[in-house]
This record gives sequence, C-alpha cells and structure tokens, in this order.
Amino acid sequence: MSVRRLDSTKPIIEITWEGIVSPEHVEQANTEIQRIAEQLGSSFDVLVDMRSMKAFPQDTKEKIVEHQKLLTQWGMKRASVAVGGAIAKMQLNRISKESAHQTEFQWETYDEALAFLLK
Repeated sequence: MSVRRLDSTKPIIEITWEGIVSPEHVEQANTEIQRIAEQLGSSFDVLVDMRSMKAFPQDTKEKIVEHQKLLTQWGMKRASVAVGGAIAKMQLNRISKESAHQTEFQWETYDEALAFLLK
C-alpha cells in the first residue's frame, strides 16, 4: 500500500493497493490521504492502482466503504481506478454502491486511468 501526491500539474493523489489489504492498511492510507488533501485544498482527483491487489477481506470491505465516504468529504471530485482481476472489479462496484460513490471510473490499465484524469 502506498499513497502519494502525483507529480502533475493537476491535484491528484495516487493510492496503490497490493496483495491482501488489511483494515490497518486502509487506516494508514486515510491518514496519508488526509494530510495530502489538506495541502491540495478542497478539490482533488484520486488515481487508484489495484492491479496487484487480491480481493478485499470482509473486514477490509467495511473500511473501504468508510474510506470512500471520507475521500468525498475531504474534496475528492473523481476517482480513476486501474482494476486488476474480475473479482476485484466486482467488489469495487459493490463497495461503490454501498458508499454512494458516483464519480468512479474503471480502466484496464494504469495508463488509461491516468490519462482520464489528465485530460
């Protein structure tokens, strides 16, 4: 798991989820995201790289719903997600519905996800 401000002229936070993501990973990501979001002001986009991630365990899914709600509160306008496998994509769709997250766009590759936000 990693979180960083993307080196771009646009305000973009990159989140990389890898392997098995625990609730603690989500908490750590939230702390970093909140810090970066405060620096960016009230509006930013999020680039999520899930290509190397396995499915979310049940306890992590609940944290991810919370996580998506927090991102919106902190100023996220859009999320562009590079999704790996079909299982992760199905979970992500279900989580987005639960968190009422309407501004998420999914892509097959990282480059497509990034290009969408840079347009």
